[in-house]
Amino acid sequence: MITGYNTDVEYNGVTYHVQTEDKGLQTPFILSLVYVGGAILASKRSPYDDLVAGGFDEKILVNRLQRQHKLICAAVHAGRIEDLKRMGERDAAPPSPAATDEGAATTTEPIEKTEPSLPQEPEDEGLVVRLVEESEFRAGQNVTIQLLVTREGEAGREPAANTPLAVKILGTTFSPQFTTATTDARGFAPISLSLPNFTSGRAAILVKAEDRGEVAELRRIILPLDS
Repeated sequence: MITGYNTDVEYNGVTYHVQTEDKGLQTPFILSLVYVGGAILASKRSPYDDLVAGGFDEKILVNRLQRQHKLICAAVHAGRIEDLKRMGERDAAPPSPAATDEGAATTTEPIEKTEPSLPQEPEDEGLVVRLVEESEFRAGQNVTIQLLVTREGEAGREPAANTPLAVKILGTTFSPQFTTATTDARGFAPISLSLPNFTSGRAAILVKAEDRGEVAELRRIILPLDS
């Protein structure tokens, strides 16, 4: 299961780090944070109580997670930092007494919607990196993953040939592992990995592709041996 994304976005000489993650079924919302130099600059929360109440569908949650991350990155790339700050302030603000008091008076006057909106974009815009075949990753395995990198072309999606890939295996209980690869003419890159043995903590495979100034990331969780 994809639990989050991390992307660095540069705008006007400043590098912003965008992190989006699922907070889990106990606190069902998607949280995006925008960092600068380790400090949180803006945030965006999106509850998914509707998924929990209507029968949880992991694929729908993953799609929402991916989309929110892309939209936040696009907003940063477009220089809409102040909009993101105001959005975070609105999410964090407590409801007004009038909104929570059952006896509060109501009004029929139209309310102007002034809250900032995120730019809309297709799900597969720009550079995209994918696993050809999804599988469960578990500590101690020797696996070969087949990656496919594509980009938007004049005739639709097309292979991103000769694209550099950086693959990291990160965990809380072992040292990071790092390897590189390059896609072939069809945009494919097979990579063999030896997943570390661990029985506790968290770990993930992080793939980063860079092509023509664009960056795409893919992340997959590694399960511990005793799970």
